[in-house]
Amino acid sequence: MKKIEELSGCLEQDVSIVLDRYHKEKTKEHVFQVAKKSVALARQFHVDERICFEAALLHDISAIVSPLEMLEIANEYGLLLDPAEKKYPFLLHQRISVIFAKEFFNIDDEDVLSAIGCHTTLKAHPSVYDMIVFLADKIAWDQQGEPPYLAMLEKDLEISLQKACFDFIEMQWKEGRLLYPHQWIKEAYADLQEYMNHCSE
Repeated sequence: MKKIEELSGCLEQDVSIVLDRYHKEKTKEHVFQVAKKSVALARQFHVDERICFEAALLHDISAIVSPLEMLEIANEYGLLLDPAEKKYPFLLHQRISVIFAKEFFNIDDEDVLSAIGCHTTLKAHPSVYDMIVFLADKIAWDQQGEPPYLAMLEKDLEISLQKACFDFIEMQWKEGRLLYPHQWIKEAYADLQEYMNHCSE
């Protein structure tokens, strides 16, 4: 695993320095946009802004290594791989970012680590922080322009985080964007569907 240089202890500054050092300017712009949106959602839903901010800053920190290196790190740490991760090792980046957050940035807050670790796929029984970072990552996406689903998510977020997450995953499925669904997103979808059904009763 790559060794990250000595850090100052100021997370915002250190993330910026590391991503600059590895020439990840696009990733840096993305994570700071996700952090901004995560804090806004934390305020909207009256939860801890620090947790959302820290998780968002570190959610893509593993971008400093290649997908092949992510696979090597996963094997080194004995992670059980989902078939989707074996086929598309980039999907490991959420879990490798957790390792980097703990090993190099001394993050031990389980809420922060959980939100980092499922920001791409979500998972069953997600916490409010998991859902906020998941959605902020999709809203502040790393492509040009506004995401085509932005209006849908903004409307959903007036109702609940759960509805926004459910509708996003369902849209991905219906549009065939999930070429090889990770088990976690299947479980998240089933869990959220049960939640939505219960709410409509």
